[in-house]
Amino acid sequence: MNEELYYDIAEDASKNILWHPGIEIISQLAKKSPLVLDVGCGEGTKLAEILGKNRKGIGVDISAFAVKKARKKYPQHKFILAKDERLSFSTNSFDLVYSTFVLEHTTNPEVFLNEMITVANKGGYIVILCPNYGAPNRRSPVSTENPIIKLILGFMSDFNFTSKALNFKKVTPKKVFKEIDDDTTNEPYILNLTRFLKRSGKVSVKEFSSLWEIDNDAKSLHQKIFKYLGLKGIFPFKYWGPQLFIVLKKK
Repeated sequence: MNEELYYDIAEDASKNILWHPGIEIISQLAKKSPLVLDVGCGEGTKLAEILGKNRKGIGVDISAFAVKKARKKYPQHKFILAKDERLSFSTNSFDLVYSTFVLEHTTNPEVFLNEMITVANKGGYIVILCPNYGAPNRRSPVSTENPIIKLILGFMSDFNFTSKALNFKKVTPKKVFKEIDDDTTNEPYILNLTRFLKRSGKVSVKEFSSLWEIDNDAKSLHQKIFKYLGLKGIFPFKYWGPQLFIVLKKK
């Protein structure tokens, strides 16, 4: 898949995702946040849709193609090309820092998260939305792990309450991208992430969800059972939904 097609698909997805409960919350937070940063902004459509016509925001991305396209299409916003996961902004610069469907493509997710926290203002918000590929009952498109083994080991790991590491499993992207997530590099998991962030002491977790309510793929008996238990809020199944959504407030 070439870059033009990749970002055409991303643009269409951004235009059709405003119904998403996570995007709705980001949009509400953006309304009361003077300075907004989209980390991994792509070609800019999501930032433009979230802020509306009369607001200005900043987006950053590692794709020169995407940044060039964003600058041309949305000149009211500022788009910056990044070299890697590090952000070239001062500490305490933004009232809202968010990232949607990017964390799973990072090579060093811990650095990525710490950078977002660093550039957020004290009392500002940091929001992450991405696939929950690291849940025991889920896999990324590029995963080679046996799903039964992952389910058993993942379930056991959920009860390890002492781990302090951000243990996102690393995966190898496909050489030829045919789908958007064929370039996945790690598998985020909301339970692991919430534990890591709470122990960091840098942020407070305001709300989180694995978004079971939007899962329409629970067709097998075991996935229906997991969904039922998850929607009931039963541990650890409430963390096993399709996506990772978390709202943080910087201390």
